[in-house]
Amino acid sequence: MGKIIIGEKAGFCFGVERALRIARESRDQNQEPVYILGALIHNPRVIAELERQGVQTISDLEEAEPGGILLIRSHGAGPQIFAAAQARGLTVIDATCPFVKQEQTLAQGLRQEGYQVVVVGDPSHPEVKAVVDTVDGDAVVVNPAKPGEWRTKRFKPKMGLVCQTTLPQEQLAAVVAELLLVAKELKIYNTICHATRERQTETAQLAQEVDVLLVIGGKNSANTRKLVEIGASFTPTYHIESGEEIKPQWLEGKKIIGVTAGASTPQSQISEVVDWLQQNYTGGITMEENQVTNGHLTEEVDKVENAEPTMDSEELLLNQEIPRLEEGAIIEGTVVAVDDDEIAVNVGGKSDYTIPLAELTSEKVESAREIVQVGEKIKVMVLKAGDEKTRLSKRKAEEEEAWQQLKEAFEQRQRVSGKIVRAIKGGLQVNINGLIAFLPASHADLGYVSDLTTLEGLEAEFYVIDFEAQRRRAVLSRKEVLTEEQAAVEERVYAELTEGETRKGVVTRLTPFGAFVDIGEGVEGLLHISEIAWERISHPSARLEEGQELEVLVTKVDQEARRISLSLKQLSPHPWSNIGEKYKVGDVVEGKVVRLTSFGAFVNLEEGVDGLIHISQLSDRRVEKPDDVVQVGETVRAKVLKVEPEERRIGLSIRATLEKKVEPAREQKQAPTTIPGLEDKPLSSNLGDLLAEKMGLDQEDRDA
Repeated sequence: MGKIIIGEKAGFCFGVERALRIARESRDQNQEPVYILGALIHNPRVIAELERQGVQTISDLEEAEPGGILLIRSHGAGPQIFAAAQARGLTVIDATCPFVKQEQTLAQGLRQEGYQVVVVGDPSHPEVKAVVDTVDGDAVVVNPAKPGEWRTKRFKPKMGLVCQTTLPQEQLAAVVAELLLVAKELKIYNTICHATRERQTETAQLAQEVDVLLVIGGKNSANTRKLVEIGASFTPTYHIESGEEIKPQWLEGKKIIGVTAGASTPQSQISEVVDWLQQNYTGGITMEENQVTNGHLTEEVDKVENAEPTMDSEELLLNQEIPRLEEGAIIEGTVVAVDDDEIAVNVGGKSDYTIPLAELTSEKVESAREIVQVGEKIKVMVLKAGDEKTRLSKRKAEEEEAWQQLKEAFEQRQRVSGKIVRAIKGGLQVNINGLIAFLPASHADLGYVSDLTTLEGLEAEFYVIDFEAQRRRAVLSRKEVLTEEQAAVEERVYAELTEGETRKGVVTRLTPFGAFVDIGEGVEGLLHISEIAWERISHPSARLEEGQELEVLVTKVDQEARRISLSLKQLSPHPWSNIGEKYKVGDVVEGKVVRLTSFGAFVNLEEGVDGLIHISQLSDRRVEKPDDVVQVGETVRAKVLKVEPEERRIGLSIRATLEKKVEPAREQKQAPTTIPGLEDKPLSSNLGDLLAEKMGLDQEDRDA
């Protein structure tokens, strides 16, 4: 025997029930035609029934005959619709859901208070459109389902938020969490209808108790689709509008069937599905005695309607006690009148008290209207109490609260936000919620700031490093905030950094021993002078300049010492790796003389590759000192005598390029009695030259 469990919250919410009742009463009590601009609810069957009863659904006011009645549906409408309907001669009956009406009122209040109005919901939903129209389009709509469309938007630092009444609670929480990251002030009104929250919670519980869940409601109903989504996360769930859509295979082997419905589904539609199940479920079926009836809905509608006149002013009714006025006390009041020079505030009871412009703010303003508006809640300090002598001050209340906040920030090591207003001797003045605190020059930045005026106008966060309540003195540090943030960044970068990876960076400064390179988010590594190029350079400026972008290799990461070693030259092959293929014995090459020694001259052939011309190979004559023949910086041609890649040596000779080919002998001559090439020198000298040359070549092998 199977069983059906019907959700207690299934079916019409009180807002929909109320709108339908008003629609039917309007039809019954009037002879004039009744129109609804747009579908009253998202249920085609209900709309068709209303059409049969004489309530016409129109898409444009031009379709309505003048003199008729226009019913504003539960989703609400903007003031433009009301005005256009009246201009066409229509009588307007407002059936807006009380929760939607409250949402519109709150949005208007936020706009008047200077907040950027943020409406969380589906921008195509008629309720959301109506709320936006209520504030003359001056609102940003945030669609939780499409975060990519609004995450890149620029929001104002002061935001006020309302939300679509049928929005899931978790979507609102997700949006609020992201907006808190970009807002300096975020005022939130959770305008989700409690019936929506209860129905979604019940659906989740019901889905966990049954073998299959049927959700009844219009296919275009957003709140019904959400119930389907919730149910599907726990059990097989199907969205239907009638019993005829049920497929028998859905119920095969299922012992417990759950039934619930969206807020736009009438009781008759639910009963129809239940009747179908009882007649067609082959295993037999029993009913839980919790089937929803219209009785509890009627009671709930009456409850809300009776409370409706107070919804717009519910904040005023939260506390009817008249606060006791004591000097020094901070109390809340409501602005009841605003003039240029003063305002009137009611703090409870029948008396209103005036506050002069000087006690409203410490800033220079022309009129009190720039500061407050009628209906705004403000906190004031009682300067003096006693009937007509009572004096209040908004400025003093704000200052006192600001000092308390600074005290707490100092004691609890919390950051405070403020704006640097001007440079003074020894530091800067910072405005913290209307208070002026001192920022020493040594705590203005991570390093020395030569011109403190460059920081004027900067909004930043600070730590309170000294606080004296009696002297009303607070000393701030921006440096400690920056140090803390830099340490956090470094911690993350060091954790991500691995030896052997390449990073793009920017040269920040040059020193005689190397260059410092920012490899991201202010984290610097050292590019030692020996790692800049394969050849020797005298200073990093020979190859680099500050601000230059380059790619470097991370060669070492010292977590404890917080040191990062970088290399530029290791990103290219070592010059000697293929030297044997580039230079062959007998080749004639060109190079620049880069260094002279007592035994010869070193010639640079390419970056990182030097060859040695031994002193004996510098000329075809005897050379006492290399600088007698060549100079540093001179370009010379030389023949390659030997190439030893493993030893990183190349032997060169200028003399070999100067030798002429000997003409072949035409006739036999008597053997010379002197050594060729040395005829002009004494024999002993010639033998000495030969011996020195032999020794010199050995020295070349050792020094190359």
